[in-house]
Amino acid sequence: MPVPAVESAAPSPGQVFRAQLARRLRRERWTNGVIRCAAVAVLAAVAGIPTFLLVDAGVSSASWAALRPVFVGSLKAAFAAMVVALPLGLFAAAWCARFASPATRAWLKPVFELIEAVPAVVLGLVASVTVAPWLARHVVSVAAFAALLPVALGAVGLAWPSAPAGWRRRATGYEPWLCVPVIAGVALAAWLIGSGITHALGVGEPATPWNLLLVGIVLGLAVMPMLFTLAEDALFAVPAHLTDGALALGASRWQALVRLVVPAAAPGLFAAVLLCLSRALGETMIVLMASGNTPDATGNPFVGLRAISANLALEAPEAVPGSAHYRLLLTSALLLFVLCFILNSVADAVRVRLRRRLAGL
Repeated sequence: MPVPAVESAAPSPGQVFRAQLARRLRRERWTNGVIRCAAVAVLAAVAGIPTFLLVDAGVSSASWAALRPVFVGSLKAAFAAMVVALPLGLFAAAWCARFASPATRAWLKPVFELIEAVPAVVLGLVASVTVAPWLARHVVSVAAFAALLPVALGAVGLAWPSAPAGWRRRATGYEPWLCVPVIAGVALAAWLIGSGITHALGVGEPATPWNLLLVGIVLGLAVMPMLFTLAEDALFAVPAHLTDGALALGASRWQALVRLVVPAAAPGLFAAVLLCLSRALGETMIVLMASGNTPDATGNPFVGLRAISANLALEAPEAVPGSAHYRLLLTSALLLFVLCFILNSVADAVRVRLRRRLAGL
């Protein structure tokens, strides 16, 4: 008689589970290996850049002395930009995170992020072609506007609690729009004051329209969206129940912001400032097109400057490898790399501290 064929037994659920687990573990090992290789490659690149610059530059005391004008120029451009970006970015972030209505925040934050995506070369072209001639003709009016605006806004802020309660209640979340007429009035008054001073005292235009004042304004507006985004995230990350508790105890929204929210978000705010300062130090096109590229180590805001980044963009294509000029450029690149690396490292360490503080660790 023929022997009946024996059917193969189906795998048990345990065998299926062990097979799936083995495949998943193999995928995880491959993924971890790829991630480790990528991390090693990044670390090697980060370590290789300064190593290459340090070996080929041949750093000496004479190199540092020759780099003083461009180093000072980079610092002047960065700090002038921060003078413009800090008040605008931080105050806008505080209002958007803690005072604006949800509907306003929903469209305002993407608008700032969209502005951040504008190419720097476009801003540099606008600064060089349009803003520079206008600013040279109205420099006194701009100075008057910068001096009068904080005073006017401070006066409006002090007078606002005296307004009728119904007005204040209806304007909750929309207070900055009430400042638009104030800003327009200050701009008109500054224009009249500037025109009068120019005609009365014969104050002329600056020696060059491409100067530190122009770089500070345009570069500050360029880095301000980044500062706004990072600072707003840090302020918004503070738990809302802390503010609610302060308001329940009788504190005003401003008191809750200054005494509770800002100290809790201080590491994030500090990291945002450092990252924006690093961005301003490394910016090339705006400084290249708006500074006049004149080496100057003085603090005069109406003369040009020459930053490290702009100097590299101008002179690197013409430098002969191995020459003293070539080594000097590499030394300046090393200096800029070290400055930006330190600022970004400190900002990242502070940001980690913020996460741990908010997590209660």
